[in-house]
Amino acid sequence: MFGTRKTVILCLLEFLIVAVHCQTSPAQPAEVTNNIPTQQPTEQRTPTTTTTTSTTTTPTTTTKPTPTTTTSTTSTTTPTTTTPQPTAEPHPKDYWMRRGQDELLQALQAKINTNVAKNVILFIGDGMGVTTTTAARILKGQKEGRTGEESILSFERFPHLGLSKVYSIDRQVPDSADTATSFLCGVKSKTGTLGMDASVRRGDCSSEAGAAVDSIIQWSERAGKSTGIVTNTRVTHTTPGAAYAKTADYRFEYDGRIPSRAGDCKDIALQLIEDSSDIEVIMGGGRRNFISTSESDPEYSSSRRRVGRRTENTSLIEVWQEIKKLEGKRYKYVWNKTEFDMINPQEVDYLFGLFAWSHMKYEVDRQYDIAGEPSLEEMTQKAIEILRKNQNGYFLLAEGGRIDHAHHSSKAGIALEETLAFERAVAKAVEMTNEEDTLIVVMADHSHVFTIGGYASRGNPILGVTDIGRARDRKPFTTLAYGNGPGWRSVRENLENVNTADYDYRFQSAVPLRSETHSGEDVAVYARGPMSHLFNGVMEQYYIAHAMAYASCVGQNKDHCNLPPPTESPTRPRQPINVPQTPGQQPKPSIKTEEGVVSEVPGQAVEGGVLCQGATGGTGTKECSVFGIFIAIVTLLTL
Repeated sequence: MFGTRKTVILCLLEFLIVAVHCQTSPAQPAEVTNNIPTQQPTEQRTPTTTTTTSTTTTPTTTTKPTPTTTTSTTSTTTPTTTTPQPTAEPHPKDYWMRRGQDELLQALQAKINTNVAKNVILFIGDGMGVTTTTAARILKGQKEGRTGEESILSFERFPHLGLSKVYSIDRQVPDSADTATSFLCGVKSKTGTLGMDASVRRGDCSSEAGAAVDSIIQWSERAGKSTGIVTNTRVTHTTPGAAYAKTADYRFEYDGRIPSRAGDCKDIALQLIEDSSDIEVIMGGGRRNFISTSESDPEYSSSRRRVGRRTENTSLIEVWQEIKKLEGKRYKYVWNKTEFDMINPQEVDYLFGLFAWSHMKYEVDRQYDIAGEPSLEEMTQKAIEILRKNQNGYFLLAEGGRIDHAHHSSKAGIALEETLAFERAVAKAVEMTNEEDTLIVVMADHSHVFTIGGYASRGNPILGVTDIGRARDRKPFTTLAYGNGPGWRSVRENLENVNTADYDYRFQSAVPLRSETHSGEDVAVYARGPMSHLFNGVMEQYYIAHAMAYASCVGQNKDHCNLPPPTESPTRPRQPINVPQTPGQQPKPSIKTEEGVVSEVPGQAVEGGVLCQGATGGTGTKECSVFGIFIAIVTLLTL
């Protein structure tokens, strides 16, 4: 009896000593942090006209050079270079082990948000495949003076990620019309059709009866939410068009585009004004589709080429304004940057902005626009400021559509700059919204035949030629290339003294085509906010619309919407982790699982048999469980 009591007393003393140590010992700050800076303000671009070899050219924030007039892919206008070229810092293995554990702990602590999404923002990077996001990430880092590969785009920080298939009903490789119908309307469709199911025949207006499908824009409006569309393409183009239009051919943007053989169709611009005027915010390009052939464009009043496209002598812009006036709404139509900047979101409930005759400028050209254009980021901000006044919430579609156009021209430099402009718009939306009530989904509609290869050194300019090895023709080659497109030459161009970082340079391609094509591989889907965990794994593209609708309680599946919210969001289950120890490294803490196996737990330490939970994020005190002390005291008293 005495021996047993002595043993218990000794155990009790040990517990007390360890408890005091845990309560008074500060947690050690992490020695390694992420080292990834946030988005820095873009520097003012300044033009340069120096010539350099592509092997030493590093793109930075410079003025868009004047487009060349020659048909050759060679260019002598060079963006500013950064010297010396950043090099990758070598790190010991402990660096990667600790960083891996830090990132793992963040993942283990992630919680699933099952709130109802009051607001939904869908960002579409048109043509922004995985290769494009990777190359843009590297370019972003290199423009900030780093090697680039370690950089990260704003939406790449989102907690949930999946892949979306992109095929259409009749094609392995889709176009932007059928993909937009899929992720906005929730049904697969045929190539070239908008807001129609597979029963429609492309270009045949008589087949439209019974084939129309509604989009999440209409679902949201019926639920009392506000809606908006922001794009830097024409607002009647494929992706924005699928949000409201129902047509047998996406090319029917204005009445004069519909051939007589097609039958009686309502053009897309007319559908927007007559059938979808309840959309609160519409911003983008494409004034030509809303004014008649007898009306000059306000930005190009002296140009005979820049007139309206509508054959009927009617201005749909004036029709929209008259509708809003009769409805007694607070509305505003704007067509230039000055008017855009003057808009007070608190005084405007309906905004119609058409900032270009056709598509809006590329980001690198925007400063040269005659009347001035807002950026995608600025339009996104203005749209949110107007839409969020609705207490029921809103749905916003924001498209970076000109990524796709630059890829079709095989101008990778412009495509990547468009991607970075798109990324800044996403970052602005994240800044302006609350993750607890706003679901943000970022995705591409499809990809392009765009590749990264060549074994270049870490930090080699992503728009330059590879610095290791040459092709079999003994000529240098670029890290970026296209599988087909206008960059093909019967005899491959020698890039020895070509500035491939010039925005107007067409990157080489393997197959000669007038326009580079889409590709058929899956695209990434990034999500944050309520129900963002629904966007995971490999998804069918039509599923995207259903998941967004479920999250925001619109559409057909709303049985869950009136259920009381959980008191605490469930966490992801923690799994046993076994990480090899490195020489000189302290042993990892461990606990026993139900199977009796000891597993390591990041952020915890076991000292003298007492499990201490360390505070995350630097210094702090450790909190020790005193359950063992309590058991020891009870045992002692019963002896």
